[in-house]
Amino acid sequence: MSKKKEITINTRVDETIYKQMREKAATYFKGNMSALIRCATLKYSEEAVTAEPTGTNPRLIALISTAIKKIDKIGVNHNQAVKCINEKMKMSPLAFTANDLLPFSQFGGEMKIIQDILRYLYEMLKS
Repeated sequence: MSKKKEITINTRVDETIYKQMREKAATYFKGNMSALIRCATLKYSEEAVTAEPTGTNPRLIALISTAIKKIDKIGVNHNQAVKCINEKMKMSPLAFTANDLLPFSQFGGEMKIIQDILRYLYEMLKS
């Protein structure tokens, strides 16, 4: 399956909404209107939006979402590795080796990324 996007969606908006969309696309998505619409659509929580809360920063929300997803991913991977070790130990309790701990070394890189994101968020909130 190719990654080329072939589906086009047309929308009708008035000048003021178009201008607001262009400004947000320029600010948060380097001018990419498609990315703005994809993000808005996929993050939609099925609640009617009446007014944007004061001080809302989409970049802050995106960083927090990324950190949460990475933490969840580490948790899932960690649980899978532990489950595999437990199953192996049931079959042969003396078969545990240092190689069984190898999957846990992969989590170090992910943890570094999460720490960097959280450190950046902290600095962003502090200022």
